[in-house]
Amino acid sequence: MQKIRPVVPLILVFIVTLLIAATPYDQIPTIFNELVPVGSKLVSQNFIRRDSGEGEMKITMINVTFTASKRYNASHTDFDSEFRFNLDELVYPEVLIQTQGKYYKMALESDIESVRKSYANRKSDPTISYDTPKETKYSWGWGITQRVHHKYMGAGSAPDDISYHGEYLGMLINGPVIKKFKFSVSGVESAQEADQWAKACAEQIMNVTPDQIQ
Repeated sequence: MQKIRPVVPLILVFIVTLLIAATPYDQIPTIFNELVPVGSKLVSQNFIRRDSGEGEMKITMINVTFTASKRYNASHTDFDSEFRFNLDELVYPEVLIQTQGKYYKMALESDIESVRKSYANRKSDPTISYDTPKETKYSWGWGITQRVHHKYMGAGSAPDDISYHGEYLGMLINGPVIKKFKFSVSGVESAQEADQWAKACAEQIMNVTPDQIQ
């Protein structure tokens, strides 16, 4: 174990160095355009790709992020539905996959626990309240959704506006490729809407090869 530990910070420093040196693009690759939900618009997008080395020692680092939004049809609350997508994809030499894969899995478990605590610690007040969050395991990772009640504060009485928040984290290791991703949803009309979008994103990531992300 002592022989493996020093590899981690060196590799992470190398990854950060490569991404800093890479040229960012202000448009996501077209292969991900279909993941922008119908009726929403992109409010931010970014794409970075960096290739280094040759042959068996070639390393590829990819990062794709976007945020899309659309108006939420609420009766008395004013906000947008938001969809946030983040993908980190890495192509490593086989020797690095063998040592680094388990560290990425450990990092994913740590991220899941952090999100779980964040949702559990949300506090209700007179203007907003939160139901108990629901967790779901997937073949590609984990997700959590929560029902949110936006209280009516005007004269008389009116039903609460209801929206859903969700967060999804996953990772796939296939041969020399590590795919780590996170999707966040807020202010959508149903948990099904959030789940279906996350599922579509995960399936697209599973089917896309690094060479297609250009």
